[in-house]
Amino acid sequence: MSAETLNPPDVRTSAITAARTTTPRVIRSEWVKLRTLRSTWVTIGGMLFALIAFGLISALTASGQVDATAGQGRPPGFIGTDPVSTVLAGATFAVLIVAVLGAIIGAREYSTGMIRTTLAAVPKRLPVLWGKLTTFVVLVAPVAFVGVLVSFFEGMAILDSGGAATVAWSDDGVAAAVLGMVAYLVGLGVIGLALGILLRSTAGGIGTILGAVLFVPTLASALLPDSWDDILKYLPSNAGQAFTSLNPSDTLLSPGVGMVVFAAWVLLAIVGAVVALKRRDA
Repeated sequence: MSAETLNPPDVRTSAITAARTTTPRVIRSEWVKLRTLRSTWVTIGGMLFALIAFGLISALTASGQVDATAGQGRPPGFIGTDPVSTVLAGATFAVLIVAVLGAIIGAREYSTGMIRTTLAAVPKRLPVLWGKLTTFVVLVAPVAFVGVLVSFFEGMAILDSGGAATVAWSDDGVAAAVLGMVAYLVGLGVIGLALGILLRSTAGGIGTILGAVLFVPTLASALLPDSWDDILKYLPSNAGQAFTSLNPSDTLLSPGVGMVVFAAWVLLAIVGAVVALKRRDA
């Protein structure tokens, strides 16, 4: 009996492919996909611009250096109730951008059909998810960190020059709230990415992350009776507010509990993506 009969070419090829498909190589492949798309950098640039530009505009308005009546088209809460939320007002827009970016990255290959090629090259499948998550976090986290820090320090300088109330980085709870915003931005993007994979649809992922995760909790808090507050505070956006606000309201969780709850939502989204990748056909 020939060697080919005992070890058919397709079996040998699969074995060689599996041996060569390591997680670092998959991550490198996902990084190439991510960085070579112009839309990635446009979206990242938009997130950074939103964080800094709208934060500084909010600080200028709060300090009286810009006429507040000129901004009647701003969304509610554009100027925060404390100095930290004022200078980080741009996060209101940045969370939308990063959530959309995550959903696009998660679902993009499903819409083009390239996911079949990717999964054929990576039969174990899960390294694809780890690759997408790793490259997304590595790309988004530094940008969010820089944007939030620039907004904070430059915004505080603007508030101080205008005679408005300010806080220092060393003040109690300030660093935790500012860095918590970075974690919130990255976490929402991860949820969006996982939803994109879970739903296999760019539109579905964007609609779910923007609607169910961001907008619906706000509407529910406004429309439902106060008796629902104990339930609504466990929703992702409300849990995020608990550790990104300098003075969270009594209707929110404590900062520590809020962070744990938000992390649980992120983990739940990732688990959903894992199950979808393992059990469904491409």
